[in-house]
Amino acid sequence: MNLPSTLSTIIIEREGNGGASFEKPVVICGFVGPGLAGLTAAGYIIEHMGLHEAAHVRSHHIPPSVIFIGGKIRNPFRVYRDASGKFAVVVCEVPISSSGAYDISSTLLQWFQQFTPTEIVVLDGIPINTLPDNRPTFYVAEENRQSYLKSLGFLPAEATLITGAAGGILSECLARKIQCSSLLVPVSISLLDPGAPLALVRAVNSLYKLNITTKELEEDVEAVHEELNYIAKQYQQLQDQASSAKDQGNTPQTMYR
Repeated sequence: MNLPSTLSTIIIEREGNGGASFEKPVVICGFVGPGLAGLTAAGYIIEHMGLHEAAHVRSHHIPPSVIFIGGKIRNPFRVYRDASGKFAVVVCEVPISSSGAYDISSTLLQWFQQFTPTEIVVLDGIPINTLPDNRPTFYVAEENRQSYLKSLGFLPAEATLITGAAGGILSECLARKIQCSSLLVPVSISLLDPGAPLALVRAVNSLYKLNITTKELEEDVEAVHEELNYIAKQYQQLQDQASSAKDQGNTPQTMYR
């Protein structure tokens, strides 16, 4: 079924694999944002939970584009479901114009509202320049949800402004009285940082008692740390050589001529 919209956005439902029927679902959202942390985490959840595409969003506010993934051409803004229809993941792999955030979020939430969603959670990153030494999970949530999130070890975010697609979804949830929250982790915007999506997937596991394996992300984190440690050792060796040459009154060698 395609819901008509008075706006320039429509939801196109997919046939087969249970269609686009949900039953009071928990809805996880990941969009293009700092370090692609939220989008990467959402995509990882889709793959490792074996979710099926249920619908896609068509809008004048989404740049004309397709994604070639898994041997298939797909629309960039998609909705996935599990077999029970009680868990959904929403992803958009291209930036959405700020002028279209209201249109898209309003149409998407109007469509989801027929299924009485239990909660909508947006995954996102907090941009930093370096890899963090520790990676707490912060939350933005309504008061009735905060004590539970604190009990899981999550920390309340300080005064935070959330804009774009994520902000549009959360704002529309408030207007429609749908329980919503956002989970945020620090993410490097200057270095490859698989630790951020790892932290978000672990947070979703903890929040909903899921058992999504994180082995692949953990291996990616270890590989990045090994590479950075190697670079740090190389740099230290060059520093030591330069210092030794200076003490001996020689001109240090350089790799550049």
